[in-house]
Amino acid sequence: MRLYFTPRTIFWQVNSDALTSLAGSRALLLELAHPMVAAGVAQHSNYRGDPFGRLYRTMRTMTEIMFTDAATAKEGLRHFNACHAKVTGELPEKVGPLCAGSHYTAHDPILKLWVLATLYDSCLLVYDRMVRPLALDDKREYYRDGLVLGELLGIPRSMMPPTFEAFDEYVRAMIDSNLLTVSDTARDVAEALWAAPVFGPAAKLASFVGIGLLPKRIRCEFGFEWDDRKEKWLGQIAAASRRLRPLVPSIMAVNPRALMAEWSHHHRLAES
Repeated sequence: MRLYFTPRTIFWQVNSDALTSLAGSRALLLELAHPMVAAGVAQHSNYRGDPFGRLYRTMRTMTEIMFTDAATAKEGLRHFNACHAKVTGELPEKVGPLCAGSHYTAHDPILKLWVLATLYDSCLLVYDRMVRPLALDDKREYYRDGLVLGELLGIPRSMMPPTFEAFDEYVRAMIDSNLLTVSDTARDVAEALWAAPVFGPAAKLASFVGIGLLPKRIRCEFGFEWDDRKEKWLGQIAAASRRLRPLVPSIMAVNPRALMAEWSHHHRLAES
């Protein structure tokens, strides 16, 4: 059984840690800050009736690609691409530098790159703060494997920043640009998540870390209140998490799919 990624890599270790799931809200909000991504979500998903459906399906696909054999991963990719083939449309209004009527498609590699970049940047940041600080060489290794995932998702290697340093510059440039402008549509999608009758309040509580780690401008444009008291809480939560994480057994602190794949991988190595 061939894996695209193996348990010994930093890419696997970061993405499989249960605490890294706290990066999901930050990545999602950064995605929605791109007006074309927000329009695609609003126009092609039932975000009011099923606010967590898209997020669940996306995370399931990412899990299948990263933590399963190549055959299962390819099946997940085919389903992922088939769903996104229908996502195409136009911006209904001017947002930031983008004019009303600007065309978008989910297969646009530029949009795919931004969506993937929000995931990488958020996972590394959350792992750094909540689990353990990562050395620059760790981040470089993580991003090298990230290039592989980008190609699997249909982003040409030539379009991706070639190194971690270049990737970091790309993310900072995007955050500083007015291309990321939080639209009314983006705020509406985010509010639908928090307003879900059963899981909404829990989702908002679980998003505390992700919201706190957002760039200040983006957080303000979404309308999230943040003050020194909340910043202090975030620092205390992060410090406690870093102290306690080494004491938690792997079975309780690792993505179950990744843990099963890791056990299977070690078993095969022992038999060979």
